[in-house]
Amino acid sequence: MFRRNLRKIIPSYAVFPLILTGIMNLLSYQAAKLVQLLANGSAGLDMTSAADKLIPFVPAWVWAYVLTYIFWAYQYITVAQESPELCCRLAAADFVAKVVGFFFFVFLPTTNIRPEIAGGGVNAWLMNLIYTVDTPTNLFPSAHCYIAWIGTRYMFECRHLRHRIPISIACVIGSLLVFASTLFTKQHGLYDVIGGVALAEIGWLVARYTKLPRLIEKANTAFQNTRLSKIL
Repeated sequence: MFRRNLRKIIPSYAVFPLILTGIMNLLSYQAAKLVQLLANGSAGLDMTSAADKLIPFVPAWVWAYVLTYIFWAYQYITVAQESPELCCRLAAADFVAKVVGFFFFVFLPTTNIRPEIAGGGVNAWLMNLIYTVDTPTNLFPSAHCYIAWIGTRYMFECRHLRHRIPISIACVIGSLLVFASTLFTKQHGLYDVIGGVALAEIGWLVARYTKLPRLIEKANTAFQNTRLSKIL
């Protein structure tokens, strides 16, 4: 029963591509931190700009920052539901962005100086939690931003999605809120946001004009013929 209901949300052909995006997220972000730690563990380059110093620290924006994870899931699952082809193109763009991001994280490590969180309340508590579990590393380009923008890019290509244009425009607004949340929580700076959007565009272009999606489609076909695919 559970598996049947799950298939209504995530089609069988989308299981492998979506799992691939999750694995790439771990490899790109967490593996880069491990490499940095093994290398020397030294602080990276602070790319905070003069404009960043004019942006106030607003802890309430932490809610938009946290809800980004739900936003990612909604966009990726919605795109995956469109068709096997678009699902694999999304996975290809995501793969490219995270591989390039990994190399930036390793070879151009960046950091920033976070503000002190004064006072109490839920916003301050959640902000402290984010600062504790998410160290100020792997900032450029912003993973929060490039994943959100990749999903938004592909929402416009969901031809069978009811109310596609209003929903896609809402996703653009959602992405802008994600960008703002990274700035107002001081998790990222302007260069990180710009780099994230640029990286998403690169991933989209590679997925559109190369054969990488076809390679993922072949791997997906092979996966669907395995016993594991019958279980998941």
